Amino acid sequence: MFHTPHFNWYGRGFKLRAAITIACQLAFVLFGYDQGVFSGIVGNEDFLNTFDHPSPGLEGIIVSIYNLGCFTGCILSFMFCEKTGRRLAMWIAMVWIIVGGALQTRIGTGIETSTVPMYQSELCEANKRGRLVASEPLFVGVGIELAYWFDYGMSFTEGSIAWRLPIACQVIFAIIVIVLVFGLPESPRYLYAHGRHEEALQILCDVYDGTPDDPTIEKENREVLEALQVEREHGEYKWSQLLKKDRVQTRRRVLLAYGAQFMN
Repeated sequence: MFHTPHFNWYGRGFKLRAAITIACQLAFVLFGYDQGVFSGIVGNEDFLNTFDHPSPGLEGIIVSIYNLGCFTGCILSFMFCEKTGRRLAMWIAMVWIIVGGALQTRIGTGIETSTVPMYQSELCEANKRGRLVASEPLFVGVGIELAYWFDYGMSFTEGSIAWRLPIACQVIFAIIVIVLVFGLPESPRYLYAHGRHEEALQILCDVYDGTPDDPTIEKENREVLEALQVEREHGEYKWSQLLKKDRVQTRRRVLLAYGAQFMN
C-alpha cells in the first residue's frame, strides 16, 4: 500500500467535487485527443518521408497498435492499481503518457481509462454517479474534436512541426492532470479497503462538506462498508465469476461495460 502526498487546495464541498470532476473529465479529453491525433498525421508528407513511406499494411499497424497499448495498460491496472490507489495510478498513467508523447507508446492511456471512472464514481453523490461517469465518453469526443482541428490547422505548415507538435501537445493535458491530482483526495473506498478508516471518513466529510453524523455521509459510509463486506464474503473475484448473477449485479455491470465499449 502506498501513501501519496495530498494538498487540500480545493477546500470542501462543491469546490472539491468540481475539482475531482474537472480532473477526471480532462483525463478523458486527453484520451480522445490521443485517439484522434494520429488520423491527421499519417498522410503528412514529412511524416511519410521520415518513416520511409510505410506500406498501407504497416500504416494500419502503426495506427491500430494504439489499442494494443491501451489493452496492456488495462491489464496492468487490473493487476497493480488496487495496491497503488487511485491517485497514484493516475499519476503513473500521466507520467507514462508524457514519456509516450516522446516515444509514442500508449500504455498510460489504458491505465488512465481503467482508473479514472472508478475514482470518479467513488467520490461523487450516488444520484449523480451514473451521469458523471457516463459523461466521460462525451469528453472523449471533445478530445477527438480538438485533435482533428489541431491536425487540420497544422496541415497548412511545412516540415516536421506539422506532425511532431500535435503529438507533443498531448503532454500538456497530462501535466495539468498531474498538478490537479496533487490537490485531490484518495478514494474513500480504497482507504476503507486498506484499513484507513479515519482518513476515509474525513475525506467523505470534506467531499460532502459535513460531519460524520450528516445523513448523506452516514449513508455513503454505510454503503461503502456494506459493499466491502459483500466482497469479503465472496472472496476475491475470479475470471469465471465475471458473468455471475449475484447481489452486486456483477453480470449486469460487466455486460453494460462491454456493450458500451462495443458500440464505441
